[in-house]
Amino acid sequence: MHASNDYDAIHKAFDAIKEKHRNDLGQKDVRYITGVRRWSRIFEVIGRTLIWFLPGPFALIGVPFLFLHRNLEAIEIGHNVLHGQYDYFPEIPQFHARKFRWKAPIDEASWRQEHNGVHHVHTNVYEKDPDLNHGFLRTNSKIPHTRWHYFQVPIYLFFVYPGMLYNFNAQNLGRNDAFREKRFPEGNKGYAVYPNPEHLSDAQIRQRHNRSVWRIWAKEYGLFPLLALITGSGFIKVFLCNLLADVLNNYWIAMTIQATHLTEPLQPETAIAHKGKWYVSQLDSSVNFRGNRWMSMLWGHLNYQIEHHLFPDIPAHRYPQMAIEVQALCQQYDLPYKSNPNWRTAIRNYLRVFWHYSFPQAHEKTLPAAYLEKDPSAC
Repeated sequence: MHASNDYDAIHKAFDAIKEKHRNDLGQKDVRYITGVRRWSRIFEVIGRTLIWFLPGPFALIGVPFLFLHRNLEAIEIGHNVLHGQYDYFPEIPQFHARKFRWKAPIDEASWRQEHNGVHHVHTNVYEKDPDLNHGFLRTNSKIPHTRWHYFQVPIYLFFVYPGMLYNFNAQNLGRNDAFREKRFPEGNKGYAVYPNPEHLSDAQIRQRHNRSVWRIWAKEYGLFPLLALITGSGFIKVFLCNLLADVLNNYWIAMTIQATHLTEPLQPETAIAHKGKWYVSQLDSSVNFRGNRWMSMLWGHLNYQIEHHLFPDIPAHRYPQMAIEVQALCQQYDLPYKSNPNWRTAIRNYLRVFWHYSFPQAHEKTLPAAYLEKDPSAC
């Protein structure tokens, strides 16, 4: 059965999966997110204690534990909570999207507006999806090439990705738009620009950015190193270990999210006009990679990127089960369902695309045509 004649049926089928899991929400979901927070705090205590009390280079033993804390807070808790995945539960208001305070250097309100309201609606749509070409990234041949793009691989690998989380505000608050407008010959052509729905002034944008960044810097590079200094444990040791955990966390998250979006085809803007076609565009613009249960937690379950784009407000720990149901529907309706065998392959594929579009002569042979564009009845 081909999807071209069944978009209404596809709509109903995927809605049915969503409603099945929404109706099943309950205490196991509450236990899951509170359990992840509990383990996050345990890892933080272990990590900071080891860093604090172990001498010299032995303090590095605490860095993996601090990384686990930072990573769980940023991606398995923060990212998923801000999608509204736990808004269904009145007993855990601390995990409601509009009340949540992210332990990451990102302004929550602007992230919800940009990420939830734009990226998850116009996924992989040219000049509509801000996540498609954040910063000055070029991952398709439609974007005008500039001299910056020749160096995008080393710039991102050595300068952007080590502080990836600190760069989200530049996108969510429109600061990247000013950079491109000033430095690129064609300005923001090819890039989605920040709509500024709250009509924030430049001063308010700076204030939001500074507030979200300094709450992390003050804790990691001010409070804890100073306490270590006062107690004789060593300011530099604690500062450097915190920095290493921060960089590892940023790199981990960068490589997780980049490898699941940017290797897939651009999508037609018209997909949003029909929910069945929108579901198909989400399938076609995402790719999973395989991993076990524990690693999936450290990836924020974004190795199930397909399920995340289909059902962003369903608790992510349900995605492994939902993936079985999604794959069955894809087989039934002859729809694309793409998955890399492992994270390493996903990263390699992304870096290949990344390098390819560094050059002006790059063409679209590295990316297939969108499924909907190959189906005449979808137009």
